Amino acid sequence: MAKWAIVEASSGGLSDICDEADKFEIYEGADSNMKWVEVPDDTTYSHYMANGTIYDSADDQDSVVEAMLNRTEAYGPVGDQLDMMYRDQVNSTNEWRTHINNVKTNTAKPSTVTQTKSDDPKRIQLQGRKAWDPWVDNWVPPG
Repeated sequence: MAKWAIVEASSGGLSDICDEADKFEIYEGADSNMKWVEVPDDTTYSHYMANGTIYDSADDQDSVVEAMLNRTEAYGPVGDQLDMMYRDQVNSTNEWRTHINNVKTNTAKPSTVTQTKSDDPKRIQLQGRKAWDPWVDNWVPPG
């Protein structure tokens, strides 16, 4: 059974993903910014439409940004690190230094990660066209 989603014209964002029987009426005139579009059965709200094709936004995740977020999370909150430093001073231990060394050893440094964000121009919505309009080679915006 086909799935349907309301697609926003400029961002390609999806909303109201449902079965055909659950569709409701929306304005879809020539000047409309929304349209019901048939989408693959596995489409979720993490997908978007560009140039008439559905893409998963997770595929666009930049691995450098992901590495930065992973490393920041591994370091932990500054308050927790300050507590470690305090305990180190009071107890003559190396808890903070050990923690930081483990993060640096076991978590990729963002500058050493290869960027993976898609360079496919078809994934970037053509300016002046609606997200559900198919890709057109050598298209030039009117103006």
